[in-house]
Amino acid sequence: MNPLKILVCDDEPELRAGLRSYLERGKHQVVEASDGIAALDAMAKDRFDLLLLDVRMPQMDGLKVLENIRNSNHVTLVVILTAHASIQDAVRAVQLGAFDYLEKPLQPGKLDEILSRAIQARSLLKQVAFSNPAEKPRSDTPAEFVGDSRQMRKIHELIDRLANVQTSVLIRGDSGTGKELVAKAIHFNSPRKTKPFVTINCSSLPEALMESEFFGHEKGAGPEPESRKIGKFQFASGGTLFLEDVADLPQALQVKLLKVIQERKITPVGSTRDFTVDVRIIAASSRDVEKLIENGEFRADLYYKLNVMPLYIPSLRERKEDIPQLVDLFISGFNSAHSRRIVGVSDEAQASLKSYSWPGNIRELENAIEHAFVAETGNVIQQSSLPENIHEALQDEEEGWTLEVPNKALKLPSGEKLDYHVAKAEFEKEFISQALKANHGRINQTSDLAKIPKNTLLRKIKKYGIIAKDFE
Repeated sequence: MNPLKILVCDDEPELRAGLRSYLERGKHQVVEASDGIAALDAMAKDRFDLLLLDVRMPQMDGLKVLENIRNSNHVTLVVILTAHASIQDAVRAVQLGAFDYLEKPLQPGKLDEILSRAIQARSLLKQVAFSNPAEKPRSDTPAEFVGDSRQMRKIHELIDRLANVQTSVLIRGDSGTGKELVAKAIHFNSPRKTKPFVTINCSSLPEALMESEFFGHEKGAGPEPESRKIGKFQFASGGTLFLEDVADLPQALQVKLLKVIQERKITPVGSTRDFTVDVRIIAASSRDVEKLIENGEFRADLYYKLNVMPLYIPSLRERKEDIPQLVDLFISGFNSAHSRRIVGVSDEAQASLKSYSWPGNIRELENAIEHAFVAETGNVIQQSSLPENIHEALQDEEEGWTLEVPNKALKLPSGEKLDYHVAKAEFEKEFISQALKANHGRINQTSDLAKIPKNTLLRKIKKYGIIAKDFE
């Protein structure tokens, strides 16, 4: 269990001393505060993962401390300590954004359970840090959000705020930027954290199965008529339902989803009964939803219900300064997974990683590092161990070869079929083929007249499976 930095605030010295002793046995770092004002002073000077906070204290009670913490955008998890007679105060504190509460006298088992969930919540926020712009971990406290980027801090604060409300959320961003990770961070830092987090991929389900998957079906109805099925809405009861690729929902399901959000009731396929559901909806999309609304493919009223609090995750190409930290994170993970001792990447490999445009974002970077782990025989990842399309980017840059589009109109696909990388590859292949044809397949002459370095020309010929002899 990863250690936490914990602030214990209680006016009883014996209780603070007992908690410190117990927590330090678990390798947690502990700081004490005797009242609410001392706790706020400590938090102004340092960052804490967890605050164990008594409700009834002189000078400033726990609820007032909690209110100050939330107003100042602190992201410390707060666990309220309360006597059984004050349990209403604890419930009120959770409603105000406390992570959980513990009744006095404290039970070690219950405390350990809360510590375990707090570590899980902090871990998710740490991962989100690596998915957000300009998030740079410090060597002394790597789990903290310490980047100076206003954009990063805004996203982090928004995740913290969203964890403490029940509104629907629409997460936007390119494929591979970590939208599900952000959704999990919101869920596991919210009062719903002990309930299910359920994912539905709206783009991968056949339309005929969707309604049953969402709402379930009675025996004799739906795609599995031999038995009754519980839908994802009921399965996620009390928790969070994450709708991945929500823009791909067919129109009929959009209408039904809107009704569920408005009425908080579902009707299983083949049933005449409604069931009340308590589910928070977090949706995500990498598509231009506004454009889909204009084209009549997505309902505007559903969009407004989902987009109560929008959250945009920048793509990796917008924040390439994060690549070294991401690479370190993935190397650490793959060292454990593959029992290796890779210590880093070479300067040449790092330059290639920074030169590449990363259309697949963080997911593609992670796959590239895993590819390098398989290919690399030493303890430092070399440029040659990276996937070919990545280190090619640096080779083109070093050789000074750039494509110049001829002075004529290009016939491009429309709308969402546009893809720069596909179009660039097609143009390269056609350009080289035409250049070889004009020079009767002669490599040196083609290189000179087309202004393509010979090494680059040979590499591109191999990449696209072009046979120079065909043009002799």
